Amino acid sequence: MFENPILEAWFKEYSKENELEGNSSLDNERRYIDYIYFSQFQPDRLDRDFDLLNQICEEVPEGMGVIGIAITMNGQLLSTRTDIDDILQKDGKGKFEVYILAYKEELSADDLISEVYNKRWDGYNYSEIIGYIRSQKIVVRWEDLPSINIVFVAKEKAETQSIKRKEYTISIQQINGEKLYAIAKANRKEYQATLEYKDSIVFEKLEGVGQVYVVLCSADSLVRIITNDDGLIRANIFDDNVRDYQGDTDVNQEMEATLSTSPMNFVLFNNGITVVCDKLEPESKELIIKNPQIVNGCQTCNSLYKVWRRGNDLSQVQVIVKVIGATESEVTQGIVKGTNRQNIVYEEAFETIREYHKELEDFFNSMQTEGFYKVYYERRSKQYARDNTVKPYQKISFRVLIQSMVAMYMNHVENSHRHESKLISDFKDKLFVEGQSYYPYYVAALMASNLECIMKQEHSLKDMKPYKMHLLFLIQELSMGPSPDIDDKERIEEYCKKLLKLLSGTKYKTMVLRAASRFRQIMGQWVAAKGANYRYYVKDNPEFKDFMLKELRGNIVAEANSSVYTGKVMTVSTDKHGNLFGFIAHKPENVYFNELDNPDMNISYEGKTVSFRLTGKAGKIRGINVKIL
Repeated sequence: MFENPILEAWFKEYSKENELEGNSSLDNERRYIDYIYFSQFQPDRLDRDFDLLNQICEEVPEGMGVIGIAITMNGQLLSTRTDIDDILQKDGKGKFEVYILAYKEELSADDLISEVYNKRWDGYNYSEIIGYIRSQKIVVRWEDLPSINIVFVAKEKAETQSIKRKEYTISIQQINGEKLYAIAKANRKEYQATLEYKDSIVFEKLEGVGQVYVVLCSADSLVRIITNDDGLIRANIFDDNVRDYQGDTDVNQEMEATLSTSPMNFVLFNNGITVVCDKLEPESKELIIKNPQIVNGCQTCNSLYKVWRRGNDLSQVQVIVKVIGATESEVTQGIVKGTNRQNIVYEEAFETIREYHKELEDFFNSMQTEGFYKVYYERRSKQYARDNTVKPYQKISFRVLIQSMVAMYMNHVENSHRHESKLISDFKDKLFVEGQSYYPYYVAALMASNLECIMKQEHSLKDMKPYKMHLLFLIQELSMGPSPDIDDKERIEEYCKKLLKLLSGTKYKTMVLRAASRFRQIMGQWVAAKGANYRYYVKDNPEFKDFMLKELRGNIVAEANSSVYTGKVMTVSTDKHGNLFGFIAHKPENVYFNELDNPDMNISYEGKTVSFRLTGKAGKIRGINVKIL
C-alpha cells in the first residue's frame, strides 16, 4: 500500500494495534494518512481522542476523493463549535486554518473549496464549525484571514502554491509517500537537529545527566530546529512542556514587539529556553541534538516563530539556550519542574500531576470488573505506548474522564463535550477533590472506554456517536436512577458498586442498546414537540437535557444550572417505627424525605427553608442531603 517499507510496517503496526483488520484497505489507508498528517499539529491528541479522528476521516462528502477534513484554531484541532468559545475565552483572538486532504486525481483545489468551505452540509460537524467561524460573532475575533490548506496526496511531491483572496488565503500542497514517511518519523520523535551557536559554557558532567551546554545562538538557528520542511512548527517538540502556547498574552505581545522593534535587546529581556535531549554531541560550533524536547521556553519559541512567519529578519536576534543530555525520565521531570517553577502556569497544565490523580491511576490498576475490559488511566502522554498488552480502547485520558464525570455525576451532560480546560475551570472545587471516593471516577472511565469498544463493534449504534455522553448518563439513569452527591462518600460508593454489579457479565452491552433505543425515542418526542430543525440542537442544549430528565423521571427535572434544590419543609412526623420523615414544598410535586437518608434531621426542620438533592426513580423520588439554610 505504501511504497516505503518502513512506513508500510508502521501502517500494519497501527492497523493491528487499533484492530482495523476487518475494515476495507482504502478506509484504513485514509485513516492512517489522516492520523500521520494531523498528529503533527497536536501530538498524541488523535491517540486519545478517537471520536475526533473518526470525525476527520468519516465526516467527509462522498465521491470527491477527500481523505480527511480538519480545522485548527491557534494550533489546536477543533472537535465542536464550542471549542472555539472555550479557546477564545483564554486567547482572546483566533487564527483559523482549514485542512482538506484529498487524492490528486479527483477534484481540483477550487472545487474542493467550493464543496467543503463554501457549501453547508447538514449533519457534518466540520461544516457547522466553518459556519460558526464565518459568523459575525466570531469574525470580529479573527486574528487574521482564515487559511484554507489543500493537501493533495500523490505519487510525486510538488512545490507549495500560495494564493490570497478577499475572504481567505489558500495554500496548495502536494505530498507523496516519502513526505508522509518524514512526517510519521518526526511524529515518533525520531528526529535529529543541529543547533549552530556563537559562544558557549560547558558544564562538568553530572551524575545521572549527560553533557550540559549553555550556548548563545541566533534566533534563525533556533527556528530551524523548531520547524519542519514545510515551515510548520514541530508541535511535538513541546510535549514535555507543562503548558502549551498561551496566545496573545501581555508577555507574549511584549516579546513580539521587542523582536520587531529592538531585536538586539531581546537577549537582555528574555530568560532563554531549556532543551532536554536523548543524546548531545558537540562539533566545532554546532551541537548535534537527538530527539530534542523544549521543556521551558514554549512562549519564547512560539513568539519567535510567529515573527519569523511574518517575514521578519531574526539574524540579529540572540537567544540563550541551555541544552541537557538526559536519558532518565526522573531527571527530565525534575528539570521540567525546576525550570517552570518561576512561571505562572495554567491550572489545567498541572492538574494530572496532583497526588489525587496518581492515587486514581493506582486504583484503576487494582480494579477488574467481570464482563468489562480493564481500564487504565493514561494521565501522562503515551504512558502505555510501549505496553502491548494495553489496547487503545482500554486507555482513558483526562479529557474523556472529566467529560464522563460531568455527564454522569455533575448533572450537566449538555456541557460534557466541552474542552477539558473549560471543564476543570468550571468544576474546580467539585471534581478530583481530596477525600472523594475513587469509585465514581472508575465507573465513569470503565463505562466510557467499554462503550467505545461496543460502538465500534455495533454498526447499529453509528447514529449515537455524537451522543456518547448522553448514553453514559442514560445507562446509569435507567439502571439506578439519580446518583447520590459525589461528596457523600459512603452513599456514592454503595451506588457505584451496585451499578457495577447490575452491569457485570454481558449485561452492559444489553443496557447500551436499551439506552440507545430510549435516547432515540426521547429525541423523536423532542423533535415532534419542537420541530424538525431541533434535531440538530440536542448535544449541547440544556433545554433538551431538562426535556430528557422529565421523560425519565416524570415531573422532577433539574433546576437551571444546579442539581441542588431549595424548598420549605411543610411537616415533620414519625412513622410507626419511630423514624422521622417529612415533606418539602416543591413544584410540581412535594418531596418526601426521612432521617434514614438524612441522619442529622430533627423535628426543628419543620417550617425551615432547606437545600436538598434528589435520588430514586420516577414515582419514588426522595430528598437527600437536606440542610437548613
